[in-house]
Amino acid sequence: MPSPSETLRRLWQPHRGLFWLMVGLQLLSSCIALFVQLTDPPDALRLVLGLMALTDSLLAWWLTVRLWRESAPATPS
Repeated sequence: MPSPSETLRRLWQPHRGLFWLMVGLQLLSSCIALFVQLTDPPDALRLVLGLMALTDSLLAWWLTVRLWRESAPATPS
């Protein structure tokens, strides 16, 4: 089982564009959720913003998994 530092090292890749895209999407979905909580928009707008935040979160999750798999240590054969 990999140590926590090895696990974090596989995700922390600031030299890759995918890393920053993942961080940006996570920040965007957090900001959308905060906006909805603070402003209490009408129901239709709340639904649209909620779907946008959910989509951003799913895309960020997908990028996280992609970074995780692409940086997997080589297995000896």
